Amino acid sequence: MLYIFAFIVSLVVTMILIPPIMKWADKIGAIDMPDARKVHTVAIPRVGGIAMVVGSVLSIFLLADLNQQIIAILTGFIVIWGFGLWDDKCDLNYKIKFLGQLFAVIIVVIWGDVVVRTFPFIDGYLPDFLAMPLTVFALVGITNAINLSDGLDGLAGGTSLITISSIALLAYDANGHMVVLVSMAIAGSILGFLRHNTYPARLFMGDTGSQFLGFSLGILVIVLSQSINSAMSPLIPLFILGLPILDTMAVIGQRLYERRSPFSPDKNHIHHKLLDMGFDHYEAVFIIYLVQSSLIAVAYFMMYESDALLLLIYIAISIFVLGAFYRAKITGWKFHKSDGSEASLLKSLVWRLHSRGWLTIVPTNMLKVIVPLLFVVAAVFAVDVEKDMAILAVFLLIALIGVLVIGSQTTEILEKAVVYIVAVMAIYLMPISEWESGFNNIINILFILLVIAFALRVRFSSDKTFQITPLDYLVIILVIIVPNLPEAHLEDSRMGEMAVKLVILFYASEAVMGLNKRGWNLMRLGTLGVLSVIVFRGF
Repeated sequence: MLYIFAFIVSLVVTMILIPPIMKWADKIGAIDMPDARKVHTVAIPRVGGIAMVVGSVLSIFLLADLNQQIIAILTGFIVIWGFGLWDDKCDLNYKIKFLGQLFAVIIVVIWGDVVVRTFPFIDGYLPDFLAMPLTVFALVGITNAINLSDGLDGLAGGTSLITISSIALLAYDANGHMVVLVSMAIAGSILGFLRHNTYPARLFMGDTGSQFLGFSLGILVIVLSQSINSAMSPLIPLFILGLPILDTMAVIGQRLYERRSPFSPDKNHIHHKLLDMGFDHYEAVFIIYLVQSSLIAVAYFMMYESDALLLLIYIAISIFVLGAFYRAKITGWKFHKSDGSEASLLKSLVWRLHSRGWLTIVPTNMLKVIVPLLFVVAAVFAVDVEKDMAILAVFLLIALIGVLVIGSQTTEILEKAVVYIVAVMAIYLMPISEWESGFNNIINILFILLVIAFALRVRFSSDKTFQITPLDYLVIILVIIVPNLPEAHLEDSRMGEMAVKLVILFYASEAVMGLNKRGWNLMRLGTLGVLSVIVFRGF
């Protein structure tokens, strides 16, 4: 429960701080202006990292055991925060940036004993005169790798959230409570920031945020692999931090090959290459999420394999990724083409169905019917309804009736909150093993239809009342993968299935509530119905 508190405290603090800090950005000059090297075309505040660091540090300070290592790590965070804020305000020379990073790294290495003492293909421990400089070099490199990868909306935050979630899971399996708590606090700050940073972004994390993420990920992966679970291969951090490291090495290698400074700016990063290949913003970010998740999956399932095998796998993946970009460049391959060629039979069929409204009207009506139907079915056929849930339902019922009577735009937020809570209650009340298998299959079919209807609605609807963002892709990936990992140690074997169904119901409900007022009358009736049934059965 402490881990959840760390996550929530950091999330809430970050979300509360972001609006006032955004207003402050112009006063301190922390505005990211567009130029030829950047993707965005308007000025955007780059102060999100300030809120992220404050949220994380406050959560860790309040909830962690403040031993020497934690104090050193928090001190390093504050140093990175100070130099990052200075950089966002004044665009520091890279030498001063390195000085700040070096100062923070030395603090955690010497004072916090965050040191790489095991090295691939070497038995035993490295002596401190080798281990400490190696650690300083690694942490500075990782800090800059994440900083350099922050080139698209939602990219650095999303990949960092995937990475830090994997670190938390691996540390939890090895009883590394400090690493789990710090990881959850930082994950909360990332999630609090990302809703403002998904495309099109209204806020950037700036160097404050990207350096903080790189610095913290480097520290956590070193503590995980060197102290918490030293039995894992020393090459596992290479996979956990996989794509940012590969991207940085490839970019620096190309700059040196072209006899340019390794610190000279260009558009040769992986995200730039994906855009050049014809992928749109969402697609490029999602592909990077997917590749990073795949590298982490290798780390999770092969953490105890030999160094030689892991190095061979990483080299093979690197050659495949970089080779694909090179092949696309020399052949001029594009993912999206506009060559005027004749549409395929499938595209023609889709166009006809879309022009007649079948790909929008039918899915919308399915959503409006299936969501409230699942609500009511869950309450009616539940094996048992606890009294505590019935008491909660009474308050929600009173709140919902009051909202419907008042009917203002202000109370619409409360109405949506009630719907989301009812969705959670509905999933909780859906017993699996007690139901007849045939009836259970019907419920599963309804969820499949809900996914299909939702996907068609999002893809083909002309009104953009609901749009999937890279953050939503990320949430779906984490919710589906994490509860179903073989060593996740979840007490309830149904947790994975419940999590997936809850995400489906959340997004379907949000899509329905994005319609006009008349469009979700069935949702209101279903919500009133399920609350009434819960009250009746609970008492």
